[in-house]
Amino acid sequence: MDASHNNKTPHIKIIDMSTSDTGVAVNVSFEVNDAFLDMVKREEKVDKISQEFLSNYVYNLLENCSNEKNGYGYKTIKNGEVTIDK
Repeated sequence: MDASHNNKTPHIKIIDMSTSDTGVAVNVSFEVNDAFLDMVKREEKVDKISQEFLSNYVYNLLENCSNEKNGYGYKTIKNGEVTIDK
């Protein structure tokens, strides 16, 4: 996890997803900005977020997106369209 600064809108960027031979994702590498971390803290009503907590949150978020549950879905952004750092 890398926290990027200076962006007021919550963003998550999936860097890599490793899969096993069965096609099941086993590892997700991602970056989030400070606004994303603040959003998670507000939603989950916590003051601090560990890497494990954030990883579980992101896993559940991806699961909701892939199943289009609870109003979630995906939006693919082409490389170069948006940077998470700015």
